[in-house]
Amino acid sequence: MAVITEIAPETYRISVFEPEIDLEFNHFLVRDELTLLFHTGYRRLFSEVNKAVQSLIDPTRLRYISFSHFESDECGSLNDWLAQAPEAQPVCGFVNVQVNLNDFAIRPPRSVTRS
Repeated sequence: MAVITEIAPETYRISVFEPEIDLEFNHFLVRDELTLLFHTGYRRLFSEVNKAVQSLIDPTRLRYISFSHFESDECGSLNDWLAQAPEAQPVCGFVNVQVNLNDFAIRPPRSVTRS
């Protein structure tokens, strides 16, 4: 079960504990005019994280989806979110876009840096 905590005004941590591996995974939602989901989580957690997001916003309103690095616990369900949110755009660093997202994402990504 996801636990939602408002950690700053309109900024929420969505935590999911996986007892089988004794790890907690955190996802962050910034509810704003251009709403951001930071860390999508594993594909197997999509339903649970999605329910939590639905309790805060209509997920189709997501505008940006980002993550810290390319691993399945950070962005495994990226394409599930993109399929649900028609205006959402994946956003990450230049190298991640070139090496991973241009091939992985079902929608063109946006690079936030060029280095």
